[in-house]
Amino acid sequence: MVAFSRRSLIAPLLIVAAIAGLTLWSAFDGSAPKTAQADGARATPLTNVRFNMAWLPQGSMAGIFVAIDKGYFADAGLAVEPVRGFGGMRTANELDQGMFEFAYIDPLSVALNRSKGGGVRMVGGINMQLPAGACFVKERHKIAKPADLAGLRFGAGQSSMIQALLPAWLKANGVDPARVEQIQLDPAIVVSSLVEGRIDAAECWLGNSMALFDKAAKAKGVTIGRIGYSDFGLDVYGSGFATQDALIEKDPDLVRAFLKAAYRGYADAGRDPKAALAIIRKSYPLLDEAVTERQIRETAALMAAEGGSHRLKPEKVERTVTYLQASGQLQGFDQAPQLFTNSFIPMGNQP
Repeated sequence: MVAFSRRSLIAPLLIVAAIAGLTLWSAFDGSAPKTAQADGARATPLTNVRFNMAWLPQGSMAGIFVAIDKGYFADAGLAVEPVRGFGGMRTANELDQGMFEFAYIDPLSVALNRSKGGGVRMVGGINMQLPAGACFVKERHKIAKPADLAGLRFGAGQSSMIQALLPAWLKANGVDPARVEQIQLDPAIVVSSLVEGRIDAAECWLGNSMALFDKAAKAKGVTIGRIGYSDFGLDVYGSGFATQDALIEKDPDLVRAFLKAAYRGYADAGRDPKAALAIIRKSYPLLDEAVTERQIRETAALMAAEGGSHRLKPEKVERTVTYLQASGQLQGFDQAPQLFTNSFIPMGNQP
């Protein structure tokens, strides 16, 4: 993995990162939304729950905000506080340290956490199909298959799961990973780095950054192309809900209550994306309407990828471990069955 160190690029990236950071903090008011409270006094106080969103508030988190706004969490006895995160691997470690009760995490980050003695476990799926892909500017490159990435600079967030999976995916598709220059970037500047030509290709995610790439490219007068990793053999899950082994053992009813309310919120968001957009913008009014609504719709499609079930298939989770081992990580790892549990998800399609 190659660090990005060219003098001509460092200064612009730092400037963009600083501006992006200030803009995002201002846009989100540096705080989490207030949890909706039911009318009247409660005989039993609500249980406070912190949820790590793995990144900034966006359309993929609409189900959480809908469940808060409509009182689904409150009805379950929970006061849920969504908190911004800083990428999957860091999110897994923070969850493991007890900083949060629940988080939005991918199986790869869970596997890496457990390989180092952690106790994080997935308890339900959201992205039932991997939403990640490689994006590029069509006016500069023609990328139709993994082999077309050879000789290019590929940028991804420094805490992204793709940093760990990309070498094995390239090798499985007949590409020497050494021929693709992997560049670690602050996630806030991945989009601008690609559109402005500082990198040749970049990680991009349905339900997340795909809409941002298209918006930035349109403003620049260029167009974005994309190849999906799942279209070239990487058939693994994306992110879902995770918690700690300790919480599962200590309070399984809390886990069950959280998931039931959360999935109810996601079901509502999928049925009425515009209403979900209005709800999330109550807390974050500066969110771009078109971008956020597209994220909501893409997330709903990802959730429906396996017939609407949120249950995780063992063989699909195990493929994550296989890819990590092919990348030289998780050697001797035998905890694939401990990466997830379906104990809190009913059989069949969910509402």
